[in-house]
Formats: sequence, C-alpha cells, structure tokens
Amino acid sequence: MKLTRKLVSLILATLILASCASVAGLSATAAEKTLSSHYSTNGGGKVGVKKTITIDGDASDWTEDMKIGQSAAWDCANHWKGAHENCLIDAYALYAAWDSSNLYIGMQYVNTTDTWQKAGDASLMDGGKMGDLHLILALSVNPSSTGLNGKVKDGRYIWGDQIDYSNTHVDHLFYMSTKAGTGDPGHFTAADSSGNSDYDSNCKLFKSEGIDYKMYDGNASSSIWGLNFSESVDDVFSEESDWVDYKTYKGSKGVHNTKYDSFYEMKIPLSVLGISESQITSNGIGAMTLCGRGESALDCCPFDVSMLDNVKGDYAKDPSTSHEKDDVDVITAPLARIGKSSGGVIPQPEPETEPETEAETEEPTTPETTAPQGKEILCGDANGDKFVTIKDATLIQKHVALIEKITGDNLLAADANCDDVITVKDATAIQKYVAQLDLTTSIGNIIVVNS
Repeated sequence: MKLTRKLVSLILATLILASCASVAGLSATAAEKTLSSHYSTNGGGKVGVKKTITIDGDASDWTEDMKIGQSAAWDCANHWKGAHENCLIDAYALYAAWDSSNLYIGMQYVNTTDTWQKAGDASLMDGGKMGDLHLILALSVNPSSTGLNGKVKDGRYIWGDQIDYSNTHVDHLFYMSTKAGTGDPGHFTAADSSGNSDYDSNCKLFKSEGIDYKMYDGNASSSIWGLNFSESVDDVFSEESDWVDYKTYKGSKGVHNTKYDSFYEMKIPLSVLGISESQITSNGIGAMTLCGRGESALDCCPFDVSMLDNVKGDYAKDPSTSHEKDDVDVITAPLARIGKSSGGVIPQPEPETEPETEAETEEPTTPETTAPQGKEILCGDANGDKFVTIKDATLIQKHVALIEKITGDNLLAADANCDDVITVKDATAIQKYVAQLDLTTSIGNIIVVNS
C-alpha cells in the first residue's frame, strides 16, 4: 500500500467545455441518453436491510432485498477493446446491510467470458480472477462535510487511480486489493478544505479501525443480466441490445460457471464513520463500488458513463488495450442509498398565495408601478416540466457541452446554484438535490427574477 456551477455566451461555454473535458467526452454518446432498464439504483425502493452479516468469505448471508445497485455483465471496456487481457474488471451489483454496530457492504463482480472462451485463455487466465488490482468503496456519510476530490495534497491521485469525485459528494474512501489479504488497505478522509487527503493522519489502516473484508468465489445474485454480442458502447442504452441472463444463457462454450465471479463482503464499524444506526435510517448513506487497473477505474456500480467515454482509445502503455485504463473518470452518477431512499422524482409545491379577503371599504391606495415586475421561476427546472429531476441535470450537461441549447426562462431556472453562469456545477447541485444529499439550496423553490 502507498501510504505514501442569466446567460452564457458561446465563448464562455467553450471555456467551460475545455475545463470539463470528461463531461464533453461522454456527452456525444452518453449524457443525452438513458441507460437500459438492466441498470438501476435503489431499484424497487430497496435501501438495504437491518441484518448482521458474518464476514467469512461466504455470500449466503446476502439476499436480493439487500441489493441497492445493479449494473450489467460484460459491459466493461474489454468487451470492445482488450478482450485478450486477463484480470477482467466487471462490476455487477452492490448490496448493503447494517446493525447497531456495523455497516455491511457486498460488492459483486463477474467474469462471464467463460461462455465463449476456453478455461485458461485471455480473461480466464489466473482462474478468471482479478488478481492484485484496486477495489474501492466510496461513501457519502455526511453531506455537509468536506467532500474528497480523489487526490492527496501533492496533487497525485490516491493509489494512482485517476478518479475525480469532486462532482459527487464522497467523504469516505476505502481502497483495498481485489486479492483480499494482500497489502495494507486504507481508509481515506479529507485532510484540507479542498478535499485532498494524505497518506498520514487522514489515512487509517483497516486493521487499526476494525474494518474487515473477504472474497467469495461465486455470485449472490438471482440473475446475471448482461450484454452478449456488442460492437458499440451505445448498446448499454438500448433495450433492443443482445441482453442475456448469464445464469441460464448457453454460449458456444456452455453456461456460465459462477466460480469465475467474485463477491466481496465488508464490515465497517459505525464508530469509524462517526454515525449511529438511527442516523443510517433517518439520513441515509450514499455508496458506490469501483475497481481500477492501470491508472484509472474500469467499472463501477451504480454505473457511471465515464467508464465508457474513452473505451476505443489507446492505453498509452499498451495501444492494444483501452484508454479507459489511463483516462480521468469524473464521477457524476448519484450514489446508491443505504437506509433511506433518495425519493426519486420530487414533486414541487405550488407557490404559496395569500388568502382572499373581503374588499376594504376604505379608499384603495394606488399600487406602485416603479418597481420592476418579476417572473416566477422554479429553480433547477431546466427543461420546464415543473419538476426538478435528474433530467434537468442531464440537460444542463448537454448545454455546457454545446449539444443542446437551453433558452428563455429555462435558462434562468438552470442557474441552480445562483452564481449567474451555467456550468457543470449546476448539474451537480441538482443531482445532490434529487438524491436528498443537499436540500439547503434554492433548488426546488419558486424564486422571483426581474424581467
């Protein structure tokens, strides 16, 4: 382990685009689309369950009602470039449970390539396992705390993984090896107000904090939906793609053997997070699992489209493999919720009106006409549908990337953080509002602006 966000001109938008290269990179193929229904975050309103889990390398304690995040199988970079590599990283599901003392996390990774290749070939080398790669758990425990940016004070990324968390609140990062028991896994928190961490006082070893994790060779999911044949990353957005359930699908080499899958279970004392059981159920926690190889992440759950923005580019150290191994991934997908749901679409209240009263018998006064008349805007409602949802955040990303233009009153509403410019920060603020991570802003409120 190495301890070691009313109008925006085209010029301004171009500058923003240059500074947000990752958002622009994925906009042409992803930001304006919706993932297939095979992906979900807190599907069916599931937020985990209260249950004590034994960390023993056996997934039998984990059940479908604990699943808070669902990705898909064989949707990782290797499908489109680098299928000859070993150590396949393919995040599939995220589970959660808790009791009065601990938070329990289950992270399901899969390797379904055995349905088309022989044992010992390519991604089935080394028993089809990931080896000593970087497994990461990102948590958002206290939305009012300083969020981590993914770096340490000297500007380098934690463990060399180029993952930028600055657009999604994360205040606890747990880095460990996919080969459980290898190295010294660490728990990172913010060391300064900029969200940097360090390898000293703000990095605690798992063993010193009573954090435990183990791996199980197998799969806790009742189904394993994934892509079978695909030539384009756009297939993850289509219901018509070649989706199969690898639990039953028979490929050229047979049905998938779950011995190639890896399930990681993890126990984190609540004292380490500075919370109690009641805070989990009353406030909730955000969570995401990611896994890295090379200098970047290759997959995560809940799924973030940054995992696909540079798939067909070349990895600098090996052009036969994907640029996803050394690009910078800016995480914007909302985290899965534990204990309390995000609530999904949040309907907005009608503006309050004064109750009607009987006409005054006194001589009426002349209303003032010198003050400018204002217009009422629902802050954050960038698409003008009278609700603030994740669709508004997506539209703002497209506006910033010059893919689609927001005009008129909707442009005023898109200034979600009220700083008089439209940037990706407004999209991030709306994402946090929808996920109920920050309800202290003007988003969702009727505001009056001068005409």
